[in-house]
Amino acid sequence: MLQGLHHIGRRLIGFVRDRRAAVSIVAALSLPSLIAFSSLVAEYGHGLLVKTENQRVADLAAYAGALAYNANATTASITSAADAVATLNGLSSSTVSASLVSSPTGDGNNAVRVSVTTTLPLYLASVVGGSTSLPVSASSYAELNVKTTGCIIALSSGGAGVSLSGGTAVTASGCSVASNASETVPCGTSITSKWVTYDSSAPTVGCGGITGPGGTSASISQKLTTDPLAGTAGVTAATGRLSTVTALTGPSAPTTPSGGDINFAYSQSSTISQAAADGCTASYGSNTWTLTCSGNGPFNFGKITTGGGITVNFNTTGSSSAVYNFSGSINMTGTAITFGPGTYNIAGGLFTSGGTTTTFGAGTYNIGKASSGCSDGVKYSICHTGTLLKFLGPSQFTLQGGVYNNGGSRLVMGDSGTGNSFIIGPASSGNAMWLGGGAYTQMGDATDAGSVFQLIGNFWVPSGGGSCTYLPAAAQHDIQGSFLTAGGTVLGSGVYTITGYMDLGGSSGGDVSCNGTTVGLSGSDVTIVLGGSTLPGSGTCSGQAFCLAAGYNHVTLTAPSGTATTAGLVVVGPASSTGGAAFAEGASNTSLSGAFYFPQGAITLSGGASVGGGSGQCLEMVGTQVTLSGGTAAASNCVSGGGGSVKIALVQ
Repeated sequence: MLQGLHHIGRRLIGFVRDRRAAVSIVAALSLPSLIAFSSLVAEYGHGLLVKTENQRVADLAAYAGALAYNANATTASITSAADAVATLNGLSSSTVSASLVSSPTGDGNNAVRVSVTTTLPLYLASVVGGSTSLPVSASSYAELNVKTTGCIIALSSGGAGVSLSGGTAVTASGCSVASNASETVPCGTSITSKWVTYDSSAPTVGCGGITGPGGTSASISQKLTTDPLAGTAGVTAATGRLSTVTALTGPSAPTTPSGGDINFAYSQSSTISQAAADGCTASYGSNTWTLTCSGNGPFNFGKITTGGGITVNFNTTGSSSAVYNFSGSINMTGTAITFGPGTYNIAGGLFTSGGTTTTFGAGTYNIGKASSGCSDGVKYSICHTGTLLKFLGPSQFTLQGGVYNNGGSRLVMGDSGTGNSFIIGPASSGNAMWLGGGAYTQMGDATDAGSVFQLIGNFWVPSGGGSCTYLPAAAQHDIQGSFLTAGGTVLGSGVYTITGYMDLGGSSGGDVSCNGTTVGLSGSDVTIVLGGSTLPGSGTCSGQAFCLAAGYNHVTLTAPSGTATTAGLVVVGPASSTGGAAFAEGASNTSLSGAFYFPQGAITLSGGASVGGGSGQCLEMVGTQVTLSGGTAAASNCVSGGGGSVKIALVQ
């Protein structure tokens, strides 16, 4: 018995001392820990994969939400877009949270934030007493980086910025309203725009006056707005021509040889003998004189006059190459006077009066300044107070002393063709063209190679009274002076470079029915460039480079398009002076299509004035300040050269 127990003891001691079983024992004892650790590693790795997938969905949803907000400007559209992305990726909408927040970049832009949270079930971890599930979250920010060239911009960092009062409504549905100062939108006024920016204090807004289109939310952010037109090719070309126009000099009177005077009156013998002395023949019958000159001349005359009730046919069958020199003036007081075509050098000016009708054939007209005054006492090259003065076209005019067209008189300078040309110097008053109330003035197009339109002096229509003026189409309309009109004016296409100011109705006047159409000022494919070298010193338009006032309505201007140098520019204000623009005193029914650009001057609408871009047109207003009051309305449905746009980028 004892021997048996001793044997068993030795066997146990041997087993304990035997090293061959140690690894198996440790492995057995460690197995539960190894299983638990492996399960945690596996499930952590799975969690990382799920987080990566959630991040991908969050990025897609944030970008989609930003696109939706850019299109619809509603937070509901953000949620809808994010939910749709989640569904497409096999997630329920409850796992996605989307909202509009400030961008984490701190640059003042908004961003769409999307968070995706899913629950990962844990199977192996629970074996060691761990949680049965793991929440996995990912978030993404898509920044709405607004690029705003804007359609209403106040460039100055001081002053009123964009300021509304008195019931004003600004509609800029497809673009931005921007101010480098603040914006003031009190109760009773409104701005409708997707984007509103400022760069000083936050806008002062009453009664929810800033909204997006259709009552949606507008994006309001702090951002410096640079001048979107400064240094552009169009503006540079437009303002660069001002120096050329400023340097223009008026033409001199033509130099003519002396000739004999002819008086077409009832006394016949002297007229016949003088015509013969001048190289022509004259015949008379039934109160009608007929003068005939053979060949091309030159034919030299002194002064030509007519008697009342007399009809004159002045070489009406002559050659267009004929040359006629007048060392004095042509003074028409008869019934009807007709001149043939050719070149007319008239040193002493052209006068018409009474009920006379005077017609010249197509030709070249070089006319000096009269030695005596017109009906206003001013000395002009053409003083027309008769019924009709008509030059057939195409004709070329070089006038030393300007044009006077009396109220109720009709003047046509080049009735047809595109090869007309105009170089018109100043009268003794400084005006190149003076048109009276009720006057009708028409100037033929000057678009051929070599054609020019130059006024070295003011364009002046100081009283309305039903006057109608049609200016020609020309590549360049150079006006060394200012442009004031109180009647209806139709601008032919082209660039109008005016060294002074443009005043529409500042003295008086308003709409006129011209050829059956109500007109204030109209022009298609036009750009008006203002130098502001002089500004009005008094009245409604005092200090303004551009002014539309005194109930002057129906102003429709459309900028050139396509590849034109000044495409998209309708009015360009002074680049180096402070002249601004004013729409005042009931100036309504105004449609400007293009950029209305005053980089050194304020733009003001007041007194019930309104200005809009018209259906399918653009309006961009850029000034140092933009102030609207008194029930005015500025409407914009697109922007010349691009409007508010958004660059969407994932930023976090």
